[in-house]
Amino acid sequence: MNTIPELTHYIKNFNLKDGSSGNHGYDRVLLQLFGFLGHGKSSFINTCKYVLEDGDYQNYSNSKGSQGGDTKSRITFPLTDTMTLVDNRGCAVMNDYETAEILAQLANLLPLDKGVDWSRGFGLTGRIVEAEKFVKSSDLIYPIFVYSANNKLADEEIPELKTLLETARDLTEIFPVVVLTHKTSGKLRDMKDKFENMGVEQIFALENFTPEDHIKTRGRHEDVLKFFCEVIRDIQFRLKRMGDPEETRQERKKKVLKFIHDREVKKVEEQLEMQRMKEEKMKRDMEEMQRMKEEKMKRELEEMQRMKEQKMKRDTEEMQRKIEEGNKKTNNNNNNSCKAS
Repeated sequence: MNTIPELTHYIKNFNLKDGSSGNHGYDRVLLQLFGFLGHGKSSFINTCKYVLEDGDYQNYSNSKGSQGGDTKSRITFPLTDTMTLVDNRGCAVMNDYETAEILAQLANLLPLDKGVDWSRGFGLTGRIVEAEKFVKSSDLIYPIFVYSANNKLADEEIPELKTLLETARDLTEIFPVVVLTHKTSGKLRDMKDKFENMGVEQIFALENFTPEDHIKTRGRHEDVLKFFCEVIRDIQFRLKRMGDPEETRQERKKKVLKFIHDREVKKVEEQLEMQRMKEEKMKRDMEEMQRMKEEKMKRELEEMQRMKEQKMKRDTEEMQRKIEEGNKKTNNNNNNSCKAS
């Protein structure tokens, strides 16, 4: 199974029931794409469909090439009877709010093919509860993290990204596969090393087809087909170890709800800590103001005392001078009286 037609046939005819242990109650694989805005998720979807259908290039995901970053819904793109790509809403920055939204999408707790309006506080919890009747427990979740090799991954960003990938692994019980897009535009080896150091087990690099660049080449086709073959192998391995679909979904929901709860508790604790620090600062400022006021009063009193003492000294000296002058005058008068007599 080495030729492009053989690989394509294998992928298109993959079925969850093919394994010796059956499908364990799962009837569809959701290939959950997640990542940052503008890193090529939508273009990757177009690329996958272009390769598997082997027809004319179509802009299925309405990708805008290098501009990207428009997806604000969970849109499904069926690839085969078994596998469906899901273009989840991407995140702009890495924080607890956007992470929770990503996890809720990854866990398949929000409706498919509907808008994703992100919310703060416990708003996401309410949306998860409302979506309960729309989600399917029989969907097997497979996480795929899409990242552009053209992006400069700073060292200070790695810990948060590693935490996101590990949380996605704990949630789905599958370590996310990483797809590096724009493989010829950046330092690919350096980027792979960084993801490997985060614990990523499978990394695939490819160049997306775009409306401007969709010339068919054997290498680009094989990159995509080999990616799907590895994904299928991973799914087959995981399927043998999957539990009851409904119980598994409920466990995912508990984990996401706990993440939201812990996030809000952390937020309250941070607010209380900020308030405590603010009050302590106010106390220190008040104490400093009081100290400065007391020092000022002390200086003023000392200055008043100094001026008082100087005045007393001047007055004493003046009195002493007058006494001396009076005595001198008296002596002169006495001397004159003696001479006259």
